[in-house]
Formats: sequence, C-alpha cells, structure tokens
Amino acid sequence: MKLNNKGWGTMQMLLLSLGLLIALIVAIIFISQLYGSLDNSKKNSHYFTMENDLVEAAQKYVYLNNINIEEEHNISYYTLKESGLINNFKDEYGNECNGYVRVYKLDFIPQYKSYITCNNYKTYERAY
Repeated sequence: MKLNNKGWGTMQMLLLSLGLLIALIVAIIFISQLYGSLDNSKKNSHYFTMENDLVEAAQKYVYLNNINIEEEHNISYYTLKESGLINNFKDEYGNECNGYVRVYKLDFIPQYKSYITCNNYKTYERAY
C-alpha cells in the first residue's frame, strides 16, 4: 500500500500556528490602541462641551451688544463672564480655565471658533 504524502506535516502546522499567533498579537495591539484613544476622546468631550459653551455665550454677546463682525474680534472668557453669559468655566478636575472666541466672517457667514486653556488641555489652533 502506497501512502499519499500531500497532507499537512508538522512543519506546515507549526508555521501556520506561528502566523496565526502573530496575527492575534497584532490584533490585540490595535484593539488596545483603539480603546486607549476612546478613553482620550471621552476625556476630551468635556473640553469640547466647554468650547461649545464658550461659542454659545459669544454668539449671545455679539447679538446683545449688536457687534458688527465685518472685522475680526476676539471675545475673552472674562468679558463673557462679566456680562453674565457664562459661568462655572472649570475643567473636570475643578480647575479654572481661560479662553476666548475668535469671531470673523467667511464668505459673508459669521464664524465662531473657541480656544480654551486649562491645566491639562489646550485647544489646538490651526493656521488659516
């Protein structure tokens, strides 16, 4: 009786197992990085909310004071706080933050961009 030698051998099985193990390790690394970045986004969502609150207060300030935004304006957090439009501007650790809103027109549409600075966070300012 003649045996067919075209099946899986020990060497092929070890190589396949090694390849699957490497793929599993790479997948674990990518998944841990993904969940790490999700934790950072949860942390930054508080600052994102603070930036939105600052923009809303600046929009009210521009409306109430009838400010013409043909030119660029910077409205500070302290100005908004003194006007009573924003309060409790603290990060998730209870530290007081600072910031301002840049108001300008782009294609005849008012634009509001907020920038905040806290102990552990600073809004990234892009060059235009």
